[in-house]
Amino acid sequence: MARVIHCILNNLVYEQRLHKIALTFSKEHQVEVVGVVTPAAKVPLSRRPYATRRLFVPVKRGPFFFLWANVRFFFYLLFRRRWDAVVACDLDVLPACWLAAALRRKQLLLDSRELYTQTSFVQRKPFSRKVWALAERLLYPRVSYILAVSPPIASHFSERYKKPVWVIYNLPLKGGKFASPRLENRLLLYQGMLHPDRGLEELILALTYAPEWKLWIVGDGPLRPYLEELASQQGLGQRVQFLGLVPFEVLSGYTERATFGVSGEVPRSLNHRFALPNKAFDYLQQGIPILVGEAPLLQAIVRHYNCGYVVPSWQPKEIAQALEELGRSYSTYARWV
Repeated sequence: MARVIHCILNNLVYEQRLHKIALTFSKEHQVEVVGVVTPAAKVPLSRRPYATRRLFVPVKRGPFFFLWANVRFFFYLLFRRRWDAVVACDLDVLPACWLAAALRRKQLLLDSRELYTQTSFVQRKPFSRKVWALAERLLYPRVSYILAVSPPIASHFSERYKKPVWVIYNLPLKGGKFASPRLENRLLLYQGMLHPDRGLEELILALTYAPEWKLWIVGDGPLRPYLEELASQQGLGQRVQFLGLVPFEVLSGYTERATFGVSGEVPRSLNHRFALPNKAFDYLQQGIPILVGEAPLLQAIVRHYNCGYVVPSWQPKEIAQALEELGRSYSTYARWV
């Protein structure tokens, strides 16, 4: 039985996609999942049906985080006694995985969760954009197989690098139960990272025009201090709650209480234009209607399956107008749930 190591620069406590892929791989392979833990995120990891390891990195973010983490992963893989293949979970850990796989003469796979060079936190920093674009051009041709989260991302890499690319959607595991969402609750839920272009600033400002609605934000990220200050300045401290990171095993307990799950990605880059994030499918699995914005793949899902509402222009007043209309649409809401 082949031994496959999955490497990711995230805390495994909150890592849904990798957990689902590891469970699938473990049916036919020995699987080990290796993540990172920083001084600010020492949350205990629940028991998993596959081997896990977390490498300590003393830096939380920034260039030194990526450098330090890649060094840790490289030496871990270099001296690990036996393994047959390594899966790099995105471009940020690929340098370590590629070098170790080349030296050990092992197979290298890539799980491309996004168009990394098109992400907002890379695009907004010219030097970072050049470094990661160079890393992609150098390393992607050396990968044996690529996994992607959506068909457009798969096509992008297949055409550019002439590599076989398989789509693995961010679908939830089977099981769980349908929630019983109520329009009267007027509760919006966002779950995920707090990064630019996720539509969160516009959503918070929309609540200033929609006084009956509340918002729960489950997640963390570099935008959190700014968003908390924005909510406070707008007098929304009691209606916008920042709940922080939550282990994915208990996330459904928050989702089931929502009136709408929000996925308001603003497609300023190809990454968000091609996005099909975990949260959209998590909402649907629990029977929660989705409120989406301008991302075309999310719009297509909502319109095809009639499972929520599309706000064509993700701007505060347009969002508020949509919420006002939805708050009166009991019959329409009943069809969605």
